[in-house]
Amino acid sequence: MAFDDTTSDWGDPSRQSSSPPMGRVIEMAFTGLWVIRCRGVLQEVGGRLCWPDRRSLEQAAAEAGIPLSDIVVHTGRLDPGHR
Repeated sequence: MAFDDTTSDWGDPSRQSSSPPMGRVIEMAFTGLWVIRCRGVLQEVGGRLCWPDRRSLEQAAAEAGIPLSDIVVHTGRLDPGHR
């Protein structure tokens, strides 16, 4: 079953706030890259769509004023022996 989350970041329309939605931090385990997803699409920050580690992603998001969720989504296989 697939979940379409393109609108899930927007929340309840009656409770909209003026603050931007939180970015979802995603680790793409197979490639080792980190991305930010906002409103169902990858978020470009400073001309970049991906970062080599979580620390550099968080730093770029902070400099751009993008709030991040503290929940990290890990995709793909986490066992490096299966790459």
